[in-house]
Amino acid sequence: MAPIAKLGRTVPFIGLLITLTGVGWMLAVVTDSGTATVQWTIIGPVCVIGMGMGTCFGILFDIAPGGVHPDEAGSASGALSAVQQLAAGIGSAAVTSVYFAGLASDGMHHAMILSVVVVIGIVVLCNDHRPPPAEEGRGRRAALTPSPVTAP
Repeated sequence: MAPIAKLGRTVPFIGLLITLTGVGWMLAVVTDSGTATVQWTIIGPVCVIGMGMGTCFGILFDIAPGGVHPDEAGSASGALSAVQQLAAGIGSAAVTSVYFAGLASDGMHHAMILSVVVVIGIVVLCNDHRPPPAEEGRGRRAALTPSPVTAP
């Protein structure tokens, strides 16, 4: 737990980089072996992808609501859960659509490579690690709280 406390919001991005490494390795295996890929050759990439996703998503639900006012924690948690479910559905649908479009046009080898390249692109897009804009206060409540009136 000490590295998580020390690294804070950087941990999910580290997880995405580990995932990206595993997906890149998977791309190399699929490109080299094609449809003749056997399960033993993908154990390494799948384990690295799993470690990266576990590092990213396992801690996300602890870190994301951290900057929210306690009164709004339930709403933030629900919104995070809903967005996570929606993103998982859309991501799965996108990768599956790309796979079957590639399968119909150029065969299974091309479809596998195309799908893995799309996953790499999605992970790269998700790994945009810019610091949040500096704001006074935290959450919506701070923005709605009037500033104290001082006597002239």
